[in-house]
Amino acid sequence: MKASIARVTTLAAITTVAGLVIAGQNVKADTTTATTTSDTTQTTTTTTTPNYVQLYSDNLNQVKATQNVNIPDGYTLDAVRNVNSSAAAQALEQKAQQGLYSNDYQSDSTAAQEKVDVNNLTSDQVAEMNQYGLSLVNKVRSEFGQEPFVQNEGTINETRNVALQYQAKNESLLNGGWHDFAILNGRSENIAAQQIYIDNVSGLRARPFAEAKGRDFVDNSAVPLFTITTMDDLRASIFYGVMGMLFNDAADNFGHAQNFLTVNQPVTAMALYPSLTYGTGTGRYANGTTFKFQLENIDMHYVWTSGTDFNASDYSNAGTVVGNWDQNDNGNYAYLDGAHLTTDGSIVATGWHATNASQGRAYHYIIALDQNGHELGRTLVTPVTRSDVQAVHNVYNALHSGFSVKINLGDDLANTTAVQLISRYSSDAAGNENYVDYWFAPVAVDQSNRACLDQAKVIDGQLHLTGWHATNKAANRPYHYIIVLNNGREVARQLVTDGVNRADVANVYPDVDRAAKSGFDVNFPVDKLNFNQRIQVLSRYTDDPAGNGNAVDYYFAPLTEGNYANLGHLDNFSISGGKLNISGWHANAVSQFEQHHFIILYDSTDNRQVASFNVDSVARPDVQRVYPGITGAGQSGFNLSLDLKDAQIVPGHQYVIISRYSSSATGNGNGNGSQYTDYWYPSTVLESGNEAGHLDSWRVQPSGAGQYTVTAAGWHATRMVNPVHTLILFDNTLGREVSRHTLTTQQTGLDRADVAAAVGNQYADAGQSGFNAQWTVTNLRPGDDYKLISRYSLTTNADQGYVDYDFPIGKMNIQ
Repeated sequence: MKASIARVTTLAAITTVAGLVIAGQNVKADTTTATTTSDTTQTTTTTTTPNYVQLYSDNLNQVKATQNVNIPDGYTLDAVRNVNSSAAAQALEQKAQQGLYSNDYQSDSTAAQEKVDVNNLTSDQVAEMNQYGLSLVNKVRSEFGQEPFVQNEGTINETRNVALQYQAKNESLLNGGWHDFAILNGRSENIAAQQIYIDNVSGLRARPFAEAKGRDFVDNSAVPLFTITTMDDLRASIFYGVMGMLFNDAADNFGHAQNFLTVNQPVTAMALYPSLTYGTGTGRYANGTTFKFQLENIDMHYVWTSGTDFNASDYSNAGTVVGNWDQNDNGNYAYLDGAHLTTDGSIVATGWHATNASQGRAYHYIIALDQNGHELGRTLVTPVTRSDVQAVHNVYNALHSGFSVKINLGDDLANTTAVQLISRYSSDAAGNENYVDYWFAPVAVDQSNRACLDQAKVIDGQLHLTGWHATNKAANRPYHYIIVLNNGREVARQLVTDGVNRADVANVYPDVDRAAKSGFDVNFPVDKLNFNQRIQVLSRYTDDPAGNGNAVDYYFAPLTEGNYANLGHLDNFSISGGKLNISGWHANAVSQFEQHHFIILYDSTDNRQVASFNVDSVARPDVQRVYPGITGAGQSGFNLSLDLKDAQIVPGHQYVIISRYSSSATGNGNGNGSQYTDYWYPSTVLESGNEAGHLDSWRVQPSGAGQYTVTAAGWHATRMVNPVHTLILFDNTLGREVSRHTLTTQQTGLDRADVAAAVGNQYADAGQSGFNAQWTVTNLRPGDDYKLISRYSLTTNADQGYVDYDFPIGKMNIQ
């Protein structure tokens, strides 16, 4: 082998990543490839991590000042969240990879002076490494408005133990290993794996990691060699590992980016620590000879953990960070910065508790009791950094004495009037033994029962009800019903299967359970209701699926009282200028539900409805002044004018106007399960039944076989508009009709100027009252007495809605 190497043509050094969120025992290890995929199913493991976290890690300001992360166009939370296939991942990576080209690590001069041995990190270096990695992830999260992750000594220690268990088992992504579920034990994890050069091969130089550029990591199978000798190099390896997981992750369907940015991590405390194994690189001399050289695999584990499951004495490189404190301070200090109930039935509390008595008691709990001392819940604290507390109280762990917790009060909230919070440090993992407590002042629980019926309106035959009902008393009553009572008797109920979003209610009552989903929007068929009776709506939360059991009710004000006045007056009902004019008013508060107003024209002589009209309301302030207690009286008027040609008025008949309020907009509102209320105005005769006429000529001629041809001519003036004209030959002697003939348009309506001159002032159509008709009859009896009836009717059925004029004939004169 030559002493010097001209060039290295191929290297097996690679950088790869693997992301994981554990989901109980149902998760399977992913297939091992050079660039990998991950299972990003969210965990269902119960956690005690609070949902409110400190804003950033201690050195975030330094990260913000020295290292910005450029987010590529099109790389959004929704874009990352919605990657659910390889095709979608490839499409996003076309945009996301720009993040590698546009993000180069920015070297830190102070870190460049600090020597680092990744196999023997000091406690301070572990802390610094974690602060940088956490701050970098939080920097990107802040770009998308996401709350930051946190960490503490326990989080770092537990992550260290996880990583060193991988190392003890010689497991690495780069030698075929994967997420070890036995080690993780329900924790969530991302892994960024890189290789660094540790051999000393003549002519084979590796660059310091701090000199790397983002473009060096675009091709996972062709990454150049790097070394880590300073904290600056270690930071750079962390930086490019995170960048790769964010922007170069199509093979993993952007699972790592989802873990960092979009997965609602059940534990919001995260730390990082490397596991170290050995790998082998392959090089080739210029003459084609290949050689092997040694690499070190660095799998940087990003683990979401509560920091309570570790033993600092199990492994070397403990990485713990401890401070100095006043051993002689025996005070027990605490303060509750804030505590309030939330719309999901939880209590959120922030504050701090610092005391030397917490030393040796590694488990910090916040415990909630009710007014009777019954425990409502407890949560293990993920410590929050409180430098302000440390500045005032130099006691053990004061810097990390803060807490921000959320405790779900569950069904107990319904019967809780006050919550007593206790801060407890205990040596018992369950928090029950060897503890020191601090009791805060109780927090009052609002147990008011509030609701509002925003709208009650009939739409398309349905009573539409919208509103909200919010109370903490409903915490143990999951079934929400809306019930309608008619005169105190239930007529209908409906289960609210999914509460309507009511952010407005939650804004006003942020401490009421389910206030944000307290709305309802339901419909009831009106055929089950009677708006002329007392109708009342109640909202009920109950523990019974059928809506009956242990319930808390809210009765809304009655929609109707059942004692409505039904008043009206017909101001005008007359014919003039060829128009039928109808006007008046009808006042009844039921109109707010039976909102469709009909005017019906009814012929009481023939006992039939003539026509129905859906009318618009007319303002009647005069009615409102007289009847101020009737809802809708100010809009109770109506006014319509009908062409007589369409009115079908029969002279001499009695007519009635009916005003109808109906829940239906179709027909005249009295069908299809609608509810309606009528007002009948007094009947009247619109036109006199007097007719006028004259038979100018009458002739009868035999036509053979017992048949006769009759011819009649004359005139008949009437006030009926557009009638059908029929001539009826009647035998007075026998008292029966002999024959009838419906005249054609050529036989009737003939011009008669003489008639118009004589009676035109009484009959509008006198000038067209003439007729001249001929038809065939049989069975005439010459000796009988006859008459000819001229009949006008509204339809071809001359036996309905008609007026007559009789022409005497006497004995039949057959010519």
